[in-house]
This record gives sequence, structure tokens and C-alpha cells, in this order.
Amino acid sequence: MPARVLIVDDEKTFRLVAETALSAEGLEVRCAANGREAVKLWEDFAPDLIVLDRNLPDCDGLTLLARFLAQPAHPPLVLMATAYADVDHAVQALKLGAHDYLTKPLQLPELTHKVKVALHTRKLEQQVERLELSLGVGPRHVELGESAAMQRVTALVEAVAQSPGTTVLIEGESGSGKQIVARLIHDRTATALAAAHKGAAGGSPFVELNAAALPEQFVENELFGHERGAFTDAKSQKPGLLELADGGSLFLDEIAELPPSAQAKLLKVLETGSFRRLGGVADVRVQVRFIAATHRDLGKLVKAGSFREDLFHRLDVFRIPLPALRDRPADILPLAHAFTREFAERMGKKITSISPEAEALLAGYHYPGNVRELRNVIERAVILSTGERLEAVAVVLNAKHAAVPDTFLQRSLAERGRPPTLAEVERDYLLELLRYTSGNKSLVARLMGVSFPTVSRKMAEYGLDLLAH
Repeated sequence: MPARVLIVDDEKTFRLVAETALSAEGLEVRCAANGREAVKLWEDFAPDLIVLDRNLPDCDGLTLLARFLAQPAHPPLVLMATAYADVDHAVQALKLGAHDYLTKPLQLPELTHKVKVALHTRKLEQQVERLELSLGVGPRHVELGESAAMQRVTALVEAVAQSPGTTVLIEGESGSGKQIVARLIHDRTATALAAAHKGAAGGSPFVELNAAALPEQFVENELFGHERGAFTDAKSQKPGLLELADGGSLFLDEIAELPPSAQAKLLKVLETGSFRRLGGVADVRVQVRFIAATHRDLGKLVKAGSFREDLFHRLDVFRIPLPALRDRPADILPLAHAFTREFAERMGKKITSISPEAEALLAGYHYPGNVRELRNVIERAVILSTGERLEAVAVVLNAKHAAVPDTFLQRSLAERGRPPTLAEVERDYLLELLRYTSGNKSLVARLMGVSFPTVSRKMAEYGLDLLAH
């Protein structure tokens, strides 16, 4: 089956020439002249790769890029086309998740080469993932951590992987790694099934739906799909995520945000294993492992009447609670080092370590955004770093959530971004004792184990004379 490419550009000549060139490479190509046409083709054509112009007549290409990459299942590769001198927009597109960028005016050899390289890279990544699964190793999942708390989570994952039909409910704060755990359940299940049938693991789909990321009116269409003619713009049949997940796993993130009508239909799928597309008259049967996740208390939502009790009990078969990062501090530095290696490799930087000062800052932070926030902090720090070591000056934290400094070292790291010098330690220690004794130099001398003249001299040296009485 040929790869599908969507070209989004308002220049008609370029669309025609590019379509001809890429079609000659054996690719299936469609074209759109504006954002509205692009969204329609994206929904109906389901492209593997999109060549997207930065400036469209009816919308901003970057906004369209974010929408394409927010697709719950199988987001497309995107090559962003920007003006030659518009480096900032190219960088912004890459940060948003674009695979690569093209400079305008576009040259056909460059376009053809980058499209082929991107599609080949995606194919190799998929082959590597299948190979890892077949060897029983699976993805590394470094974001879980190795603390005792996360070892308990891993044990639960391994247990439920032996029961591929069991529905799983993952609870945890935003950013705590619910998606990572869901993927790990899927991978371990594939490995267990392969071992049981003495075959190769892999091939089973892992499909995601974030109920909070889509407008309410789009959720059912994404989940169940539609038949041709189901509504005004339904010009062809579209399979929903349930069908795409057949034989694998459907991850329902932020399940608490699922609209009431979709809750009722999902309950039927859980009970019968079948559903109907929007506008359909025939039942579609699927065999899917459901993995739901939420950062909210579903039990309280049931009592408040905003979540169906029967659906809650159908989902709450095997529960996995995820601890917040602040409740497993032993994971902070190992994760920080793993993220540093990852981003340094991705950005082509030679960072090989984290300085002790930076480690102290990272370890003393509260992380209200959990692992996701730590990952963001490290990514920003790697961008700002220029040497072979990630330094404290590059670690940007929200001061409101930083730990309260309770030692000279922590206080100096928070205030100066480095450890204190010996003179600064001596001055701070003397200052604390003067405050503790209300400026009584004789008592300070006895507490320090030095003479009265020594205390007087040190106070004069550090400009603390006014504290004495």
C-alpha cells in the first residue's frame, strides 16, 4: 500500500508540480489550497505525511500543525514550508513537533528527497519497535523511574499484562506518566501473548483518545467513526478509533471529560464488544483492551452525577494508582540524567553530566507538573547549555514551588546559583549566631569556640558591626 501524502499550499502551480513529482515516486498524493480543505482531506484521506505551507489564506500554518499533531492516533509526519529568511518560524515548527522544514521557494529535488527520507525514517522506527517487542525488551520507558513506588507500579503492569482482556484504570496527577504506563501495559501484553503462542510480538495497534483535547461534538465521531452521508460533510465512510484499535489497546485519556452521550455508547462497547458508526445500521464487533486514565476522582464525579456509575464500575476492574513525582524523590535525578542524555543527543550537544549545583536545584523542587514538568525543565536547560555539563544557571524553576532552603548550601544555590565560598559560609554562620544571641558577641565567641577579639574582627571584616549591642 503506497504512503499517502497531503500537500497544503495556496500556490496552484506548485501543487500540480509537486503532486506529479511525488506521484512518480509511487506515493498517493492529495492537495489542498487552504486550511479548511486541508482539515477535510486530513480527516478523509488520513495522510502519512503532510507538506504544510506556513502562510495560508485562511489560517496560520503553525495552528494547523498543532491540530494535526494533536491527533490521538497515528499523527502524521509534517514537513513545514517557510520563507527562506523566516528561521524563527522554522524553529517554532520543529518545537511544535514538525519532522523537518523546507525553505521557500521550494525546490522539487529537495522536496522529493525530504519526503522519502521522512517516510523511510518512520518505517525504520516502526521496524525497530516491532523488533524490540519480538525480543521481549520493548521500549525503555525511562520516564517511569526506579523507586520503590514505581517498582510497585511496574509489578501491577506485569500482572495485568497476563490478562489481555482486562480493563485498566490508571489514576494520577497530570504529568505523572499515565500515558507511559498505558503504553507499557500494551507492550508487555504483546510480549506475553507472543510468548504464550511462541510467535513474534508486535503488530497490535495502540490507539489514543484524549477526551479533554477534542470539542464535545467531535468525540463520538473520533471514537466510533461515521458512515457516508451520516452528516453534511460525511462524503465517505470513516473508521473510528475503536476500529483502528481492534486487536490491540485503546487508551482513553482524561476519561472523566467524556461527554454523557459518549459515556452511554462506550458502556455498550464494554458490555457487548460491539458498536455502530454514526449513521450506521449494522453493528461492528471489535476485540480491544480498554485502558482509561484520569487525574480526577471518578467516585466523587459519580456521586455528583457527572459520570455514569455503571461505566465507572466497568472501567474500575484493575486500578493502577500513580504517585506524584514529589512523593518519589529518588526518581528525580535518574530521570533528569536520562532526559539530559535524550535531549543532548536530539539537539546534537555534547552534554555528558549535570553539575552538583544543578542536581541540588532539581532535587529540591516540588514539581507540581510532575514528570512532564521535569522533562520540560531539562529540555529548556539543554537548549540553554553550551558546555559539556548542564549547569545550575540553565535550570529555570518556578520559585513558588522550590523547596525552602534550610542549609547554607541550599540557600546559596537558590540565591547565587552556586555553592557558597568558605568566606560566605563563615559570614552566614556568624550572622545566624548574632541573630540567635541578639548580638551578644561574648556568647557568640563561646558558641563558636573562638576568642572575643576574633568575633569582633570577623564582624568588622564582614560589615556586621551594627548587629552587636
